[in-house]
Amino acid sequence: MIGLQILMDIPSKHRHELLQAFEMLSNKQENGPKCTAGCLDRSIFESMGTANRFLWMEKWTDLESLEDYMKTDRFRALLGAIQILGKLDAIYKGELIELNTTSA
Repeated sequence: MIGLQILMDIPSKHRHELLQAFEMLSNKQENGPKCTAGCLDRSIFESMGTANRFLWMEKWTDLESLEDYMKTDRFRALLGAIQILGKLDAIYKGELIELNTTSA
């Protein structure tokens, strides 16, 4: 599995617009666009320790699917929206290793 993380600072006055963008891209809307092939999960987190700090996380089946997605107008629109609403701090992508957390 491959992960994508986008770290951003979004002022509280634009929090609602960020969450709307997340819902649109995550197919939370009934008539929204279908999920991009290869995307397994999308989540967004708000920092408890740093005001207005958000982390957008995605899980992908493989690197090729993620890199194809990162070339799309949809991904560029997401980055553009983040830059309009606030500040894009960092983008990370890399292999995800799932740890077995069940006890024997």
